[in-house]
Amino acid sequence: MVFGDVRDSVDGRRRRLVFYNAESPSHCERVIDYVGVHDVEIEYVEDPDEPDSTVAVQDDNTRLASDDIEAVATYIDSWETDLSTEVSPPSIFEALDETIFRSTNKSQLVLASRLIETRAAQAGTGRLAAGFQRLSLARPQLSFYTVLPPSVTVSLYGEPDWLPPADCGIDAYDTASVDHTNYWWVVFDGTDQPGQHAALVAEETDEGSYTGFWTYRPSLVDEIREVVDGLETIRVAGP
Repeated sequence: MVFGDVRDSVDGRRRRLVFYNAESPSHCERVIDYVGVHDVEIEYVEDPDEPDSTVAVQDDNTRLASDDIEAVATYIDSWETDLSTEVSPPSIFEALDETIFRSTNKSQLVLASRLIETRAAQAGTGRLAAGFQRLSLARPQLSFYTVLPPSVTVSLYGEPDWLPPADCGIDAYDTASVDHTNYWWVVFDGTDQPGQHAALVAEETDEGSYTGFWTYRPSLVDEIREVVDGLETIRVAGP
């Protein structure tokens, strides 16, 4: 099994991104910058029974998550300024699991990766593995990785154009010789905390253009972990 097999097995869910009583078009556009890359239908609704300036992700008529529009836009702005921010992402991002996204913005990929990494921090135990094509792309995440609980092991995979410091407790592996270098992926498993397993897979289909998804489905996370465990790698850094 390879990453492409896992990606092809995901049909992709279509969800609705609904702006209720929106007051700032610029804030809405900022949210759409990130969420609009997913397979979502965008709607604007005026409803006196809904709070002002709220954005929700819905599956048909079932609301999966909602946030204040300005708060989401502000988070995105701060995220692009400092990719190492440790603030948890707004809840609407969590509700986009198994929707197919298409993006040419690596900041969006890093944000998607943070959704998985945040679960590692919340669980407190487990295995976090990430493939960033080139190890240097993991550098902005280093400050987050190094404050994870000691019972979370961290392994990075990619072309070794940069190595994490020897004293940070992170393993690094060279995958430059493997036919998976056009994929960006993150998987968290190995924890006994229910509902925390998660994974992301994105393929660079054209230079700088990615198509992928993330999932919290345990069986699919297990399939992605199987691919990771089957990679031919060379350990280049670690404690």
